[in-house]
Amino acid sequence: MKKVVVILFSGLCTLSVTACKHSAKDPDLNAVVAPTSTISNDEIVKETITDRHGDEMEIITNKTKNSVIVRLNGQSYELHKNFENPGFSTTDNKYSYTETKHEVTFLKKDADMVLFHGKRDQATTKLASQ
Repeated sequence: MKKVVVILFSGLCTLSVTACKHSAKDPDLNAVVAPTSTISNDEIVKETITDRHGDEMEIITNKTKNSVIVRLNGQSYELHKNFENPGFSTTDNKYSYTETKHEVTFLKKDADMVLFHGKRDQATTKLASQ
């Protein structure tokens, strides 16, 4: 019995010593370099809206570039200002985003399906307009 334990222990020690020969610095991995002083002068507004079902949609509006990023159900959609119609749409014109003073609608155009429709919080809208 002692021989079996000694053999197992020495086998585990040998295995652990030989398995740990991998270098901590992997040459295949590139170091991530943070950009140096990139200051953006864009006017960006972030907002989260909840619909009546409890689903949340995050809206990031870049007023300088006339674009909106919509994050819904783990997906991100980048939409640009549509000067022909009110609102924003994707470059392939599949999705549309419209907003009024109190409501936000995000829909899939080719299926005429509303993906999200929610109302803004009335209290924050009143405070912002005062």
